[in-house]
Amino acid sequence: MHAEGLSEAAILAKLRQAKLKDLVYKDGKILCSMCSTPNSIAIRARQMFLESNLGDPKLFPGSAKLEKEAVATLNELLNGPASARGFIVSGGTEANLLALYAVRNASKLADPEVVVPESAHFSIEKICDMLKLKLIKAELDDEYRVDPKSVEECINPRTVAIVGNAGSAEMGAVDPLGALSKIALNHGLPLHVDAAFGGLVIPFLLELGYAAEEFDFSIDGVHSITVDPHKMGLVPVPAGGILFRDGKSLQCIRTETPYLTEPFQCTFIGTRSGASAAATWAAFESMGREGFKEAVKHCMNVTIFLQMNLEEAGFRVLVKPTMNIVAFRARKSRKLVSQLRQRGWYVSYVPRLDCVRVVLMPHTTKRHITDFMQSLQKLCET
Repeated sequence: MHAEGLSEAAILAKLRQAKLKDLVYKDGKILCSMCSTPNSIAIRARQMFLESNLGDPKLFPGSAKLEKEAVATLNELLNGPASARGFIVSGGTEANLLALYAVRNASKLADPEVVVPESAHFSIEKICDMLKLKLIKAELDDEYRVDPKSVEECINPRTVAIVGNAGSAEMGAVDPLGALSKIALNHGLPLHVDAAFGGLVIPFLLELGYAAEEFDFSIDGVHSITVDPHKMGLVPVPAGGILFRDGKSLQCIRTETPYLTEPFQCTFIGTRSGASAAATWAAFESMGREGFKEAVKHCMNVTIFLQMNLEEAGFRVLVKPTMNIVAFRARKSRKLVSQLRQRGWYVSYVPRLDCVRVVLMPHTTKRHITDFMQSLQKLCET
């Protein structure tokens, strides 16, 4: 630390230098991220509420009200009951953590286990390690969705929950959650749905006439849902969401906070940004259902455009995209990803599937995809 603070001009100059090293979404070369250019009003809302701390909500009642309204909007979108409760949290990892923390505490078993798909997000691995939950992975079918028969075979007296994906991070696959719900209800188990990505995609796919399965609280066995506004909600990072079917789950995860303005908290992070809640509220109010529908429509149009171009170029698309993620194979997929990155195109390599993964977010255009395909084909020629 400097003995004397630097001037504003010097600090801003250094910040600009650092920022120039970052990629920007609008260039279209980020094709591996589930985040995008944030909604402009959401950015302004975040800046307005930078002082707000929802860990001490009676000091910031306006921020607390915005969070409740944002959660209510999510709950309405996800067909939740009036009894549902939730929070705007730091992201999908914290949301998944709270869901599994609640079911573990409610079970009171000495050696609890959780059954998840092989395609479960890597956050589940971290969470189970933290919570001392044994992770049992069920097999996938040919469309990279969890096999209900495998889930059934994994269940035993120590199982405390089942987890399903509504838009897996690798493939965008939606697990057969109706079948998982029946299994969960038959065994008296809660079903947690990780819809961090799909939660703000699938409802609008249905409205646009795409084939999409039910995934939300309209399914009786669904106990909790993770959904991230900082993904397809176009809210500045960080902004996650967790919803429970009713408030009983909160009794299992609340912690006393004797010196704050409320007697307890039910989130993992104590000092919690009111700016994230305000930004989420602003994005929802600004875009409305029609705005989200248009964003999803654009993403799906670009997704189908990429799929068609890949297939025409002779690449194998692993499965027809159910949402705005495309996975394909080349002869040497890992090497191809490395070479694309050297040329500025940031796509993902998925080792488990030996494939290239591309995420088509609202900042991606058909022009970007045309440029990407040109680079891809030149690489393959050489």
